[in-house]
Amino acid sequence: MSALGLDVGGTKISAGLVDLDGTATEVTTTPTIGSGQAVVDQVASIIDGYRAAHPVETVGLVVPGGVDPRTGVVTAASNLGWRNLDLLAALRPRLPPSVALHVDNDANAAAWAEHRFGGHRLEGSLVLVTVGTGIGGGIVIDGRVVQGLTGAGGEVGHLPLHPGGRACECGSSGCWEQYASGRALHRAAQAAGWDSETAGHDVLRAAGEGNEVAAVVVGEVAAQLGHGITVLTAVLDPALVLLGGGLGTDPLFQAFVQDAASAVAVTPPRSRVPIGSAALGVLAGVIGAADLARRIGGEVGVQ
Repeated sequence: MSALGLDVGGTKISAGLVDLDGTATEVTTTPTIGSGQAVVDQVASIIDGYRAAHPVETVGLVVPGGVDPRTGVVTAASNLGWRNLDLLAALRPRLPPSVALHVDNDANAAAWAEHRFGGHRLEGSLVLVTVGTGIGGGIVIDGRVVQGLTGAGGEVGHLPLHPGGRACECGSSGCWEQYASGRALHRAAQAAGWDSETAGHDVLRAAGEGNEVAAVVVGEVAAQLGHGITVLTAVLDPALVLLGGGLGTDPLFQAFVQDAASAVAVTPPRSRVPIGSAALGVLAGVIGAADLARRIGGEVGVQ
């Protein structure tokens, strides 16, 4: 039987039925409506719609931001207007007691999906770094998602790589994502003269066309990402690092990152941990959400 996975983001909610092999079907994408309670109601409505058409008994739900997967409490998901929201308690009364429900972090779910179904199961350990507007991350070590004491394990975007540096929305300063994300590329591009709403995309395209100034701008941001990756590999010693997200999967940017990571690697003989692209794309969160819920619920047939 398929499990239902939902990936709830600040701009859209993706959902789909996921079978035991990690194949997603009946996939839908819906613009996120409002924030706060409105999003809770929208999620409940989407679940109801799937359950009306399919025999769904397992539901997995993932969100960006802090989540304690043991309690279902979303500690902070600013794009959704949720803070210290007991999402399990909010949704549980709307579902029959027989339906298993699990809440988790979106990057953790994506990392799990890549490990299980992206062709990397034999490696056992991987780090997924998602590079979009900010930086997210998920870590799988010895076949298990690293969640930490409160579920904040894998929040690599807030590594304080530059103490006393740029202020971050999290309240700290010098966080990795302030220097190595899509937002950072946009800021650097504008400082170099690409003064538009799409400055980050524009400078990346210009670098691909051979513009030397653009190549320097992209290279500096990529170097910051590569530096953080070497820190992660030195601490975790994974079999590989996967890059996801809109910027992370861009082939040109990824080539810059690989060069940067190789240049600063300092831990022979593991100085060249492979860096690749996440294979499951935008469906990784949906697939991971469903599979984690299935495993937590102890569904028969799960390996």
